[in-house]
Amino acid sequence: MALNILVISNKTFSLDHNQKELIEKTAKGAIIKEVYHSKLREEILSEAEIIFGLPRPNQLKMAEKLRWLQLISAGAEGYIDLNLYKNKDILLTNSRGVYSLPMAEHVFAMILAHNRNIQEYALLKKDKSWNKVLDTKDLYGSTIGIIGLGDIGIEVAKRAKAWGVRVLALKRTPSKKPDYVDELYLGQEIDDLLRQSDYIVLSLPATKKTKGIISEEKLRIMKPNAFLVNVGRGQLIDQEALIKALSNNWIGGAGLDVMTPEPLPYDSPLWELPNVIITQHSSYMSRGNNKRRFEMFIENLRRYLNKENLINIVDFSEGY
Repeated sequence: MALNILVISNKTFSLDHNQKELIEKTAKGAIIKEVYHSKLREEILSEAEIIFGLPRPNQLKMAEKLRWLQLISAGAEGYIDLNLYKNKDILLTNSRGVYSLPMAEHVFAMILAHNRNIQEYALLKKDKSWNKVLDTKDLYGSTIGIIGLGDIGIEVAKRAKAWGVRVLALKRTPSKKPDYVDELYLGQEIDDLLRQSDYIVLSLPATKKTKGIISEEKLRIMKPNAFLVNVGRGQLIDQEALIKALSNNWIGGAGLDVMTPEPLPYDSPLWELPNVIITQHSSYMSRGNNKRRFEMFIENLRRYLNKENLINIVDFSEGY
């Protein structure tokens, strides 16, 4: 029976002609269908052995023959309940690593915008007002604390080190300290990292263990001028405690690409706080994503056909 591959496209993800040809060349004789997400039907899902895309979790039971799901997202929350699948031996892989480059750049866009008062200057431009905002901060010679030294955290650390920044990083498991990190901490040592950091970057996935890792207690530990950046997931921060900390100047500010819930409600105080930079869960966006994402899928497809271990297999017990 021919291998059936289903590609689920959306407004930010689709295949071009060359990519379709490469799938055909890699999986000779396979039936390959690309369907826009809103046009998915049970009969299409029911035939797929491989899905490349982002199906709705409640659709997965319809995919009776599904053996491997390659997500186009780096996160796997929403897909880690085995009860969603007919096949309990399902292979679930994500696109971890695809988005780390644009997300690392986004982190520094937020930090430098905060340091150089870019939001304030944008408002002055709108009013055609010629004034200098005198309160600036240097990145060089500062200390950055990275909570989560995965693909994103590594790219942030490398760039920070090149900028003359002291780099602290927190990991869940022990490992050798890389050259671009000055001090490596384990999870229980988070307070030491928070106390020293001028900038704190959250690049963790959302799991039971990471939810609320930044609580009111942790916010009170931070320096009064600390700038907190979250490009992980909104659930990492106790958002009410963060609003309290920002409103009372316990910390210097925050750059938030992810929040709880999303979209952020119109009446959230975060919209009004002057020491907050908000982007709408867009740090991952890049024209290079499609190429990197597709290259990962093709490599995994080759491995799948050769019965080799796939890249980025999600651990259902850990959630990532």
